[in-house]
Amino acid sequence: MKLLAKIFGTLVSLGAGWLGAKLVSGIWHKAMGEEPPSLANPDKQQQAAVGKVLAFAVISGASASAIQALAKRWARSLEAKAAGR
Repeated sequence: MKLLAKIFGTLVSLGAGWLGAKLVSGIWHKAMGEEPPSLANPDKQQQAAVGKVLAFAVISGASASAIQALAKRWARSLEAKAAGR
């Protein structure tokens, strides 16, 4: 049961990371009216001003860290419940 909880926690963490990246990109697109300067858009990343690239990096990095921390906390609580603690 503990192994299943770890696998499920990992899958949720990956899914949350993907969803978070899509959310940040979508918000950037709506707010700025253009594609974000990310690794998924290398041409846009090369053409964008350094300030925009740095801003997107900070925003996406902060959101990824927050999502990772929340997913790990949730996975730990799930493991504890599976272990009967």
